[in-house]
Amino acid sequence: MKKLIGRIERAVSGRVLRLYDRITDRRICGQSLVKTVAGISEDKKKGIGGTASQSTHYLFLKYIFSHVSLTESDTLIDVGCGKGRVLAFLIKEKYPCRICGIEYNEAVGKIAQEWTAKYEQAEVLIGDAFQLDYNDYTVLTLARPFLPVTFCQFIEKLEETLTHPITLVSWYDQNLVRYVYNRPGWHAAYHELVKRVHGWKIALYPSSFTVWTYDPVERKAKETAGSDEA
Repeated sequence: MKKLIGRIERAVSGRVLRLYDRITDRRICGQSLVKTVAGISEDKKKGIGGTASQSTHYLFLKYIFSHVSLTESDTLIDVGCGKGRVLAFLIKEKYPCRICGIEYNEAVGKIAQEWTAKYEQAEVLIGDAFQLDYNDYTVLTLARPFLPVTFCQFIEKLEETLTHPITLVSWYDQNLVRYVYNRPGWHAAYHELVKRVHGWKIALYPSSFTVWTYDPVERKAKETAGSDEA
């Protein structure tokens, strides 16, 4: 009986959340962003490449961003933005900062480019996230756009190129947080496993999200101290 009740609850939650997502998408974007689009460069066995484009529920995004501080002076970029659900959420909630997205899958990225064109604060780039200079941004968001090996390479790129502190917000990252813990300069400002938000099931299994801070000056100091001790 408990399993049956659980299945019914998941089904009801899923339908209600998807309906709310579609209605909100159409109000902000003029179209639904719900449909999942398969990745074009993933090798799951090797852990290399990107993942499918799947839009996060607005309800989950609202909970995640309740733990993030954004001001007018910030510039946020959603890495692997897909059709732009994160940007739509930020516009809906009237966050004052500049918001950007980058998407490797051109067919998906064009959808985000088209609907964001009417919003002056938003910009969507189509291309390789590894070719971007992240010194132009203060906040990065990642909804698991990379498989583990590529995720580690991305973190290393940030460490090699950033010259100022950033905040990195990642979710669906339960298999990825271990690659960032204990790296010099990185701190988990907030971390939580979430299955329900306000009673609604946002995922079949608990989903992790983490708010990281990274300071390249601290990283360099720790590495220098380690070299001196050696």
